Parts: sequence; C-alpha cells; structure tokens
Amino acid sequence: MDYVDKVMLLSGIRSLGFSIIWPYIGLILYRFNTPLWMIGIYYAAQAITGAAAQMVGGVLTDYLGRVRTMSIGIIGGVVTLAGAYLARDPILLMSLLLAQSIFSSMYAVASSTLVGDVRKGMENLVNAYSKVRVGANAGWALGPFIGGVAIQYIGYRSLFLLTATISFAALPLVSTIKDLKVRSRIKLTNISRDFSKFLVPSLFLFMVMGMMGFALAMYYNEVRGIPTSEVGMVFGLNGLLVVLLQERVGRFISKRNAIKWLTYGSIIYYASYSLVAFIGNFYLAMADVVAITMGEMIVSPLAQALAMNMAEADRRGQYMGLFNLATSIGRSAGSVLASETMQIYLYNPVILWQILSIPALLAAALYWAVLGSKSVELASPTA
Repeated sequence: MDYVDKVMLLSGIRSLGFSIIWPYIGLILYRFNTPLWMIGIYYAAQAITGAAAQMVGGVLTDYLGRVRTMSIGIIGGVVTLAGAYLARDPILLMSLLLAQSIFSSMYAVASSTLVGDVRKGMENLVNAYSKVRVGANAGWALGPFIGGVAIQYIGYRSLFLLTATISFAALPLVSTIKDLKVRSRIKLTNISRDFSKFLVPSLFLFMVMGMMGFALAMYYNEVRGIPTSEVGMVFGLNGLLVVLLQERVGRFISKRNAIKWLTYGSIIYYASYSLVAFIGNFYLAMADVVAITMGEMIVSPLAQALAMNMAEADRRGQYMGLFNLATSIGRSAGSVLASETMQIYLYNPVILWQILSIPALLAAALYWAVLGSKSVELASPTA
C-alpha cells in the first residue's frame, strides 16, 4: 500500500470508531439532563479548543513530522475516551470530550498534510482526498447505525470504551508508515492573501456541514419522533453513498473549475438542509440525505485540495492547520447555532432550518465573489 492507501485505511478505522458516538454527543448530553444552553457552551468551548489544537497540530506536524504527530493524536484520544467511559459527571464528561477533540484535531492536520506531501497538482489532490474520504465514510456508513442501536438498547456509556478500542487498533498501522523528510519552516505569519480569503467562506460552509450530527439527530428524534436506530441508518446512508460514489465524483470535479463547483456544492447544501423542515418521517429523511451527500461529495475534497494547493511547500502543516482551524470553528459554530436556535424555534421547522442552512448560501456567494476570477490552480508562488 502507498501512503494514500494507508491514510485511507486509517481514516476508515478511526471513522468507524468515532461515528459510533460522535453524531449523538449533543443528544447524549441532553439525555444526561444537560440543558440546551450548556450544550451550546460545550460546542463553543469545542470551537475554542479546536482552534488552538489546529494551530498547535500544524506546527507539530511541521516540527515533529507527520507520523509522530498522528501517533500522539491517536494515543491521546484513546486515553481521554477511556476516561469518558468512567465519567459520571456531565462537566467531567464534557471536559474529557474536549480533550479528545484536541488530539483528534492534531491527527487530522498531520494526516491531511501527509497526503499533500505525496500528491501534487489540483487534479491529483482532489482524487487523493476523494479516496481518503471513501475510507472515512466506509466507517461512517456503519458506525452511526451501531451507535443508534446501542444507545436505544444498552445505553451510551459502553460506546466510549468501544470507540477507544477501535481507535487504538489504528496505532499498529501508523507505525508502518515511514515519515517523509520534508524541509519545514515554522512561521505563523504572512499567510497568502488568496488563502486568507478562501478561509472565510470555508468557515461558513462547514457551519452547515456540521449539521450532520447533533442538529439532525436532535431534530429527527425529538421533533419528528424518529428512533435513534433509524437516525443512525440515515447517517449510514450518507456514508454508504460516499463509499460508492465519491471517487467517481472526485474524478469528475477534478477536471472542472474548483471555485465554480464549490459554489454549486454550497448551493446544493443550502437547498437540501432547507428541505429538512418538511421531512416528517424516516423515508423522507433517507431521500433528503441523498441530496445532502451530493453537496458534501462536491465540496469536501475540493476544499481540502484547494487548501493544500495554495500552501507553501515548506509550511504545509501550518497551512492545513489554519484550514482545519477554520473548518473546526465552522463545525462547532454550526452546532452552537443549532443548540441556541433550537431553544426558540425547535418546533418551528421552517424558520429553524432556514437559519441553520443560510450559511451555506452565504458561502456560495463569498466563494464566487472573492475567488471566482482566480485560476483553478490557485497555486502558491513557492508551492
């Protein structure tokens, strides 16, 4: 297996573990008698700690190396998840989950940078990140269903231990990856202007991407009465579609104008999440997730590939840290927006889902406004 194949397999292992528990964290906290406003604080804290972790992860990736940083991320995540299994207090549980997200962010920066080290050019990067997403979503196709059934029948606590065990299983594979010798330069300022512009709409886009978790699980289960096992099947269909179609979609969009297709994908996201307001049963939820997934398969590999392609060759870890910082803040801000908006509009679906989906429409407008006239390559002068 080459580097991309190993990262793909690692993504599958880790995604299987984390997708068992992660879509239901907000719902678990809610069932733990945690008020919605405190869940909002948790997601806000996750945004802050995630931001710090992305920056630290980017620097460590360039300073320690990709593989060593990935190993630290895995080991730290296993320890904190084991602690979450033992936790009985919601504050302690949230603290351990925040610590876990820090280690997960470090791993994400290092692994995505490793892919960028071995693939050059926009087309190759889109195809490589599409391949990695296939691995990640192979785990996602099964994990949420397992988690939904387990929560319904045996409770949530054992899920933390199961996720920790699966995550630990990735460590031997990481040890088989030989770290590349890449010349690195640690410099936290003077990011390219195009890259800075690119981060703004990406943050808004990932606010809506973050709805595939707490927001949908909470709404479908609490408002529409869809059992968590069936919500897990909705999430599982999302993963299955990516496994079956992502590489084909990636090959198609890799030959097209990246900014134009990011704009198209963002509009699809806005439309498909707006339609959630009119979903009243499991079958309609399954139909709508097909549209959501189509938008995801377009924007996710394109955004990653553009970020890596704009990075300076000797600062890739730091650039990917900044990109993951923006996307992490976006996802967490989306969850905060969902939890706070649900306090007022949980049972007013049209207003609720317009508020939650509008950042994707804003992202589409900004991608085109600030980068629409740029070359598809958007290459850094030193890349």
